[in-house]
Amino acid sequence: MKNVDPYRVFFPIGLLNAFLAVGVWFLRDLPWLSAPALFIHGKLIAGGFLWAFITGFLMTAVPKMTGASPASRIEFLIPLGAMAAMLATAWGIDPRPFYFSHLLLVLFLISFVARRHITSNRPAPIFFSHIGLALLLAAAGDVYHAQGYSSMGVMLLQVGAVLLLVLGIGTRFFSFLTGIPSIFESTTQKLPRYAFHTCGVLVAGSLWLAGEGYLWAYAVLSILALVYLFVFWKVQRKSERHTALRYAMTTVATMIPMSFALSWLLPQQFLTWLHLLFIGCFGLITFSVATRVTLSHGAFPVDIEMKSKALWWVVGCIVLAALTRLGYGITTDAWWQKSWMHTAAGFWVAAATIWTVVFLKKILYLNKAQPTFLAKPPAKQ
Repeated sequence: MKNVDPYRVFFPIGLLNAFLAVGVWFLRDLPWLSAPALFIHGKLIAGGFLWAFITGFLMTAVPKMTGASPASRIEFLIPLGAMAAMLATAWGIDPRPFYFSHLLLVLFLISFVARRHITSNRPAPIFFSHIGLALLLAAAGDVYHAQGYSSMGVMLLQVGAVLLLVLGIGTRFFSFLTGIPSIFESTTQKLPRYAFHTCGVLVAGSLWLAGEGYLWAYAVLSILALVYLFVFWKVQRKSERHTALRYAMTTVATMIPMSFALSWLLPQQFLTWLHLLFIGCFGLITFSVATRVTLSHGAFPVDIEMKSKALWWVVGCIVLAALTRLGYGITTDAWWQKSWMHTAAGFWVAAATIWTVVFLKKILYLNKAQPTFLAKPPAKQ
């Protein structure tokens, strides 16, 4: 298994969860669902889809960033076992088995990242602090969910952990995907670096306060997001790259402060506004980063990313899914709610299907120096 990049195993699992998580909205009226579709959807999309991609990314990128050893066979089996347990238990009404399984996955990732960071002879990327904070928030969120404190669980696990990963690693991937050189990440000045780490702690604390019910914490999160975007990501710079993923990252950057500002101003519909974050930020950046990881680690030419018409459709469908999901939250008529939800789910399925058709074969195909899953390399798109 050492010759197989982890993303090749875990990204397809994430895609499976992406379809199942949204598919339950089309099947929610069937009697065989033992739990409400909302509960199943939340576990499969946030725990299955996002964390399968997070696991694949971290297990692939961290050894390369630190110069440490790649994942061993047992280090493949532990997260695979946890994800199998999550998939099996997501359908039940008792959330504890699912979140205990997810906690096992998170504890494994903490160990995986920490051991390679400790043994590394290379300076750690600045965003490693945010990876550590994200994993700690995820573990705390799992514990809160298992104890029945779903509000705090959502803010720490579903929102906080992924948000910190996006804000942290985004300092690099915003530059990668927009074609703008990363200025902040290469700085050697201590004050900006300390400010970056301090902002991570402030984000974590604000998420905790939001979970406790303090409404003003959403305003603080919106302000902190703007600090990240303009000070660390430096989104105000102009990019000459007119690609789908460049506009995807611009959308991602817009959704973060906007969703928190709306949650502060119109708290009665905060779950609706958070879906702007879930779909338009977390979902969109997941497919964007997965595209770059698949092409770069698979030794495919990156100009596929620049020229692919399919990526425009993926980005467009995800944005439309986020916008139509708003219709579900702001209408009270049952028929319109169902129509808006099915429309949003349809756009999501379309985006995931297009991405799968174009990139799944590239995920499964390995270089000649490694074991291969396919008899022949896929044709260039």
